[in-house]
Amino acid sequence: MIFKRLFRAKHLSPDPLVRIEAIETLNNQASEQKSILHELAFNDAEPKVSLAALHKLDSFVLWYKMSEIAKNELVRRKSVQYVETVLLSEDNTILTASQRRNVVLEVKDNALLEKIILQPWVQNDAELVITLLAKVDRPLLRDKVFLNTQNETLQFEILSSLKDVASNRKLLNKFIKKTPTLAVKSKAKELLSLWLKLEKIPVETEQKVTMLLSCLLALKDSQDFEYVQIRQQELNQEYTNLAVNFDKLNETKVSEIQQKYIDISSKVDRNFEMLKPVWMAQQAKLELKSAVDTITADVERHLQAISTELDTRISEISSGEVDSFKQTLRQSSSAVQDLISQAPADEQKKHKQLESLNNRVNSTLNTLSHLPEFQVKIHAVRVMLEQFEGLALPSDSSQVDASQEHLNDVNQKWRALNGGNHSQLPNELIVRWNKQSKSWGKAIADLRTELSSELNRCRNKLKSIDSLVRQGKFKAAMGLYRKVTVWFDRLNEKQQAQLHKTYSDVQQQIENLKDWQDYICAPRKPALLKEVDRLIANPLNIGAQAKAIKVLRSQWNSLGKTETESDQVFNDAFEVAIEAAFSPCREHYDEQQKQREANLQLKMQVLADLKGLSKADSSIMELAKKLRHVQQTWRNIGEVDFKLRKELYEKYQTLVAPLKLKISEFHNDNAKQKQTLLNQARLLIELEPITEAIEQAKKLQEKWKSIEHAGRKAEADLWQAFRQANDNLFTKRAELNQQHKLEVKEQIKQLKLKVSTLKSNLTEAKGKAELILALQDAPAVRESLTSLPSSIRNELESEINGLFENQKKKLSELTKNEKSKEYVRLFEALRCWEQGANKPDVTDLRKNWQSGFTKAPALADRDEITLKMEVIADKPSPVSEQSKRKQVQMELMAHRLQTGDSLELNTLLVDWIKGGELSETDKPLLERVERVFVS
Repeated sequence: MIFKRLFRAKHLSPDPLVRIEAIETLNNQASEQKSILHELAFNDAEPKVSLAALHKLDSFVLWYKMSEIAKNELVRRKSVQYVETVLLSEDNTILTASQRRNVVLEVKDNALLEKIILQPWVQNDAELVITLLAKVDRPLLRDKVFLNTQNETLQFEILSSLKDVASNRKLLNKFIKKTPTLAVKSKAKELLSLWLKLEKIPVETEQKVTMLLSCLLALKDSQDFEYVQIRQQELNQEYTNLAVNFDKLNETKVSEIQQKYIDISSKVDRNFEMLKPVWMAQQAKLELKSAVDTITADVERHLQAISTELDTRISEISSGEVDSFKQTLRQSSSAVQDLISQAPADEQKKHKQLESLNNRVNSTLNTLSHLPEFQVKIHAVRVMLEQFEGLALPSDSSQVDASQEHLNDVNQKWRALNGGNHSQLPNELIVRWNKQSKSWGKAIADLRTELSSELNRCRNKLKSIDSLVRQGKFKAAMGLYRKVTVWFDRLNEKQQAQLHKTYSDVQQQIENLKDWQDYICAPRKPALLKEVDRLIANPLNIGAQAKAIKVLRSQWNSLGKTETESDQVFNDAFEVAIEAAFSPCREHYDEQQKQREANLQLKMQVLADLKGLSKADSSIMELAKKLRHVQQTWRNIGEVDFKLRKELYEKYQTLVAPLKLKISEFHNDNAKQKQTLLNQARLLIELEPITEAIEQAKKLQEKWKSIEHAGRKAEADLWQAFRQANDNLFTKRAELNQQHKLEVKEQIKQLKLKVSTLKSNLTEAKGKAELILALQDAPAVRESLTSLPSSIRNELESEINGLFENQKKKLSELTKNEKSKEYVRLFEALRCWEQGANKPDVTDLRKNWQSGFTKAPALADRDEITLKMEVIADKPSPVSEQSKRKQVQMELMAHRLQTGDSLELNTLLVDWIKGGELSETDKPLLERVERVFVS
């Protein structure tokens, strides 16, 4: 048992320090020793042993494995620290680039992955970053990488992976504003535009489907079979195309659309089936019509050809040609009869058309069969036409009846000669006959119309005379009677006989009027003269005076003239008196004429001013102002001679129109410019961000001010609309500002809560690790402060900085306490390190201190070293050592002057320890040294 303890391997020693010493002696390249190191690294209960073994093995893979499986917190933390150092280093020699990439792909710790993703060397590998981002699955981290990386390829890859959600739209808008990279910015804009377009697809699809179903539904009432057939196919194809986007609608909506489509399609199909028989019947009619038109055209062509031959060569046609014509006509007749038998019985119109055509064919056949007799008839027709054309057209109304009898005789002869061969007569003879018979008919009709017009005029005027007499308008009746007498004498005896009774009655009435005229005029004319005298003595206002004179003259003229000497005296007296009564009116009208002449001069001046405006080189606004003044001047000028009124107005309009057009074009151009600005202003409501929209709106307002007037109505309408567009924009900004204030307020609340949490974490932290972890979220919180107003940002930053200062202070105190504890443990070990006693356990001391305990003692003047430490630390020395202390001070000063360096307390302490085990004389020195390092 004793031997077993004496010869047991050191790495199996129960003493951890022994195992650590054994690790230093093991070779990590030798297989057996390497296994021992593995065993110590992964299975030893002492953390320091495990760490020492891991350091000796010097394998990243083992450190990485330990970071995942270590149960001891110290070992796990050291392993994680080592792994992070290797993976987060920009340039290290432990792993090749390929190895490091493979390791990163295997990392499962998301916290570590987040740190790795932010490393520049990782972001140079776009594929790797995309893989790691997918594994971490933190949109905020992805957004941070996207915004901050310099790798365009990576940015393109992230863009390709983005989905259309509100946060990603906000990200793209932020990126478009910040990034200087044009290619990526363009791609981001395209993606954002695509999302906006895709966003509209469901609405547009639903609208298009609704319109399509409406169009399809309309087909169920359509009566056009072909239209229904073609349109239904088109709409079905459109529906198939739209159905591609049904996956973007909700299932309920898609089900509703599909059911409507099925229902409507069935209705259209039923309508289609109902229209089909009718359409087929129509097609049959069209086919019949086409067949009738075709055969009619063929027969007409044959008949025309035969007719042309008969017209031009009737005397030269041979019997062979006649037989050929007959054969052609018989074939045509047979074809027509076949079509008649095939045509439905209800097609009576077509039957009549075909029978008429067949009759013409048979008539032509008959003519060809009796061609010699037909030739004789043509000769007789020519002779009759020559005689008829030789007669002059009737021109005297007295010849009307005789001319009509002659025309009737000629018509009878024509019908007798052509008989049943009218359709075969030469066209030239038919044209000549039609022309001559129409000319005679028209000439006779004109004569009859003339006679009837004269008769009617006399009859109507005789009735008018009777009416005038009844109305007491005797003068007019007698004047019209004189004209009617002349017209009555021009009528023929037959027409005079028709009006004889009426004419006699009117004649008797006129004779009676002449007898009564003298009786009526004798007392009436003196009375009218007295009324004129009263007007002279007591004239009325100008308008009433002129009207009264007009009435009196009318009454005087209505009495007529009796051609007696006394009547002539009355007439002369009336003329003198009426002229005297009209004298004030004439003076007034003369004044009006002078005023009209003056107005004419004023208007001529206005026309001259307008001509000057046309030639003036002035601005349009000034021209418009002057034109308005000239137009007002024209309107204020009174009337001119009515004969000149139209001419002057036309000249005025001729001069004004170009000026108005020039001003109108100017206004229209300004209106177009302002309309363009209005359209741009209306579009700004969609522009993001709102601040940029506001800036552009201000620029548009400046442009608006630079554009001149656009006309009264257009200017008012455009300005109202432009102002409304700007008001809408500023209202939107106010709403967004209010919303932003609320968001900022909420953000401030959350950040203050986070700062308060950091403060609580720092207050509650006890160890160094807890102190470090307490503010691990502080950088993120500080980064979030950038979007806050400066006042609150400065306040919170100041608080966070204070937290960091407090942390630093606490860490410093903790470090100081830890150092103090280390010194306490050191001096406790030194006090136990007496001559002849066991060596104290120094495994938890610093390595440089441990070496002083483990290595062979070195020569050291501990008395002198103690004095040096007291001098450097400015600690008092015993009174007995004062002279020696001064000497040591001089040596230290000389050393500093010669070398430029000062001795350090820790170096002197290590030298002091290397002096070996403490003797009795060293114990007082130990107390003095302890006072230097431990307060």
